[in-house]
Amino acid sequence: MRKEKSITRVLSMKHIALVTLALLCGFAAAIVDAIRIHGHMVFSFRCMWFTGVIALLFLAFVFIGERFLAWCSKDGDRTAERMASVRDCFSFSWGHKQFFLTTAVIVLCWIPYIWLTYPGILWFDTGEQLMQWFHQSNIFSDGSFWSNHHPVFDTLFFGAFAQLGKVLGSVDLGLFLCSIVLALAAALSLATVILYCRHIGASWRCCFAQLMFFSFFPVIPCFSISLVKDTVFMPLFVWYTVLYVQIVRSKGACLKSPWLFALFLSLSVLAALTKKTGLYIVLICCIALLFVVFRQYRLRIVAVLLTELLVMGVLVPKVVFPMFHIQEGGKQEMLAVPFQQSALEVKRHECEMNPEDVDVIHKILGNDVADKYQWWAADGVKGYTWDSRKNQYLAQYAKAWFRGLLEHPFTYVEAYVALQEGWLGVPTLGSAQNPEDLSLPVFLTGSNHTSVAYSKEMGLIERGNINRVTIVQNKINKLEHLPVLNLLFSRATWSTWMFLFVIYEWFRRFRGKNWICMMPYIATFLFLWISPATVTVEGIRYVLPMIIMTPLMFGMLSIKKDIFRSSHSVMDNYTSESSGTTAKRIPDE
Repeated sequence: MRKEKSITRVLSMKHIALVTLALLCGFAAAIVDAIRIHGHMVFSFRCMWFTGVIALLFLAFVFIGERFLAWCSKDGDRTAERMASVRDCFSFSWGHKQFFLTTAVIVLCWIPYIWLTYPGILWFDTGEQLMQWFHQSNIFSDGSFWSNHHPVFDTLFFGAFAQLGKVLGSVDLGLFLCSIVLALAAALSLATVILYCRHIGASWRCCFAQLMFFSFFPVIPCFSISLVKDTVFMPLFVWYTVLYVQIVRSKGACLKSPWLFALFLSLSVLAALTKKTGLYIVLICCIALLFVVFRQYRLRIVAVLLTELLVMGVLVPKVVFPMFHIQEGGKQEMLAVPFQQSALEVKRHECEMNPEDVDVIHKILGNDVADKYQWWAADGVKGYTWDSRKNQYLAQYAKAWFRGLLEHPFTYVEAYVALQEGWLGVPTLGSAQNPEDLSLPVFLTGSNHTSVAYSKEMGLIERGNINRVTIVQNKINKLEHLPVLNLLFSRATWSTWMFLFVIYEWFRRFRGKNWICMMPYIATFLFLWISPATVTVEGIRYVLPMIIMTPLMFGMLSIKKDIFRSSHSVMDNYTSESSGTTAKRIPDE
């Protein structure tokens, strides 16, 4: 009887948690829907029924997700018979042959995109970085120096390929070679995810589903071949995440291998060099590891932490930047959210505000800050550069911002929620004025290199297959807006809904055991919520790591056995060694 009551209690708690999550997702979607329609937050009857409908959609999403996980967790006899020849070819076993075979399949599926988008997809940010490389005037400098607004390592990476192309006789060709290198790196990292999931016990059909997803989900290849800083960061971060999971599983014992320790250290530093938030994600993950690794391996984690801080806090800004006359990026990127909130406060309540607060906001953001406010992006308010003379007003601004929070909390909440619309809004029921704002549109027209400023001066003369590219881009984006498919290609689905589903299932299946294993995924999710724009095409860059890591999370969730059992074997082994006895090492599988 007690056991039955305990089971009933657990089930009821599970249902309460699930319904609560569904209502929260529904309410958030209803709020951003109201902002899209009215330009400000409005609570109406539409909000009520919209909340209910989206909550039901989320419950259906969870139901389908659980059925998919159940399907992934087993290999049926019929499936095995039908796919026998395929399984013989693709075993996904850990080894060089399967590694390169899996990579080859992904690359082959991506070749049409690579061919179509010759000579490579340039994003706006990358164009600015190339202007710095070729000493052309740009948003961040007059061409005589570099800015770290976009990571200098990425500028160096793209510039090196542009210079190679110049040597070969075509800068466009050099950038196309860069696109191919990025595609290969991405495919190699995704193959690593598939084989690692199989290695720790995921079913063959789960790994095959991952292969199909990485090969054919159009957002992944279209972004992986693009010339933008996030594509440099992505494969490095994928490898970092896989190694991080293995460190958690082995309680740090895998770091006993010198080359694995060196790899973890290198990936940690490179993740920070290629993306600004990469530094903070790595630091959070390393701190989390200190709580799970054996004591004898904590020093190695501390070494990674200290190296990260030394390189990014001292060596790069204090030595490298002054040596090569590189300017630090502005503070406006870190303060995008509070700047946006202050702009809306001035727009709505300037007459009610303390004149001193208004004055300091004007000194930092300009007298026309109210006119520059756009609820969907903070770029108009924060700008792209920072005047160091504004630093003297930051302490006063902090006080003004805090007073505004106390006096107009509703305005602050509205400014923040509107800014994060891409992670909350659902493209259904015809609520979106522009459906691409809430979906994951592919961006291919950047393959026309002549659209970049100073293109002739930099040697960018290729227009590519711009007519065909435009047709393909429009067709894919229209396909994403079809009923049902629009949910599959929704930004909110991959950023918020999928994250909540993974967390919910982890605690339901494993009762929260070893949740630190998900820390790279969790940290990436948390940094989504300081994004300066979520509905523009730039928002795709922020959410892509979440999309890439989801199959890894699903792979771990689909495994029936305890994937952390090897940790106990390692612990027993090293405990025995320390006591002077010999214990047989239980293999990872």
